[in-house]
Amino acid sequence: MKKIRLAYSEDIVRLKEIWQRCFGDTDSFIDFYFTHRFKAEQTAVYLQDNSIAAMLTMIPIQWVDGISKGIKIDGAMLYAIATHPDYQHQGIATELMGWAKNYLQDRQVELCVLVPAEAHLFKFYAQQGYQVGFAVQETVLSAEEMRASSEPGFPCSVRPTTSLVYNRIRNQLLQGSIYIAYGEEEIAYQKRVSQLSGEDIYELNFNGTQGCAAVERMDEKRVLIKELILSANLIPEGLGALAQKIAAKEFIMRTPAGSMTMGGQIRPFGMLTTSNAELLGKTGYLGLAFD
Repeated sequence: MKKIRLAYSEDIVRLKEIWQRCFGDTDSFIDFYFTHRFKAEQTAVYLQDNSIAAMLTMIPIQWVDGISKGIKIDGAMLYAIATHPDYQHQGIATELMGWAKNYLQDRQVELCVLVPAEAHLFKFYAQQGYQVGFAVQETVLSAEEMRASSEPGFPCSVRPTTSLVYNRIRNQLLQGSIYIAYGEEEIAYQKRVSQLSGEDIYELNFNGTQGCAAVERMDEKRVLIKELILSANLIPEGLGALAQKIAAKEFIMRTPAGSMTMGGQIRPFGMLTTSNAELLGKTGYLGLAFD
């Protein structure tokens, strides 16, 4: 017998087990997630014979079309979609995603977004009615390349910032484009994740002109800049300043598609499904995906 419902707080032990079995994260990170991000009312679970077989999270987001008079549409990012190995290959995740979509639509949430974890999953989600709606430019640079990109003496400071300031800078710089906006709570969670890794979310300042970067440390030598948002003409100096601030030999960087002039590739990043025809056929910037 099957049942789909929102999670209860007493489900956490089972949800942690599914998370570990499916994603392979450490117990410490899983505990961190369930302490700082888990919300029962944003989590859907699929029960088979009274045992939780699958889960997903619905993170509130907003689709902003700054090109078309600032149209804003409420949405949700489907995140941490996982089926316990004992129940996989039965279509359970697909059914749970369908339930989540209907649940959200009943609450006037018109948009579902997700980020496929692997390239081959784009085809799988396309079969579920999702289409590519977000792209990212991904570039790998050495610290030497980053430092060499900037002009000597060009003033740029890099310092940790608050989630409120970060989100304000982010939204200001993305005005006039199509992008996903987040609540301050989501940015605060990203800050905690960055700090847990040994890095932070940063404000870049060029004599009053601002930018922002969300950074996570992957290991002693590599960092991931999950998003760098900066005026295109200031990116070389921003890269140099980040390389001076952050001790690493290699930087994996994500920026809005087309903003980087130092190589890399533009690739599909996120997918969406919606009943709102205004959103279809457009490509925007998703940025933080909590991946």
